[in-house]
Amino acid sequence: MNAESKKVQAQCSAERLYNFACDFRNFQRLLPPQVEQFEADENSCSFKVGGFIQLSLQYAERTPYTSVAIAPAAGSGSPVPFRFVLSIMPQDDTSCEACVRAEIEGGNPMVSMMIKPKLRPALDKIAEQIQYYSAGL
Repeated sequence: MNAESKKVQAQCSAERLYNFACDFRNFQRLLPPQVEQFEADENSCSFKVGGFIQLSLQYAERTPYTSVAIAPAAGSGSPVPFRFVLSIMPQDDTSCEACVRAEIEGGNPMVSMMIKPKLRPALDKIAEQIQYYSAGL
């Protein structure tokens, strides 16, 4: 199952958005209020979702100025294997376009059915937060 946010216009260069996304300490302001107990260092983060699922994330792949992929850390307790990918499309020296994609593989079909209706709105909210905060990067 895959889902993608709407594309948003970021008011910063692709390089600045990429550098922001490559430090988990910046992520707390992008996350929805259902995320609790957020802790992060530059290369990983952990948090609780909805009061019951504890997740630990790490970078899976980073392609300078075009994409950042995040996946569960080994032994993180994720109920399904997934990746979040921030795609960055440069426009000019002062702006870029961005979208967030979720890639969920296999896993428990019941869990996937519970997640799917909430996934697109959550991705859209993260994209909107990227758009909002990008002017200050």
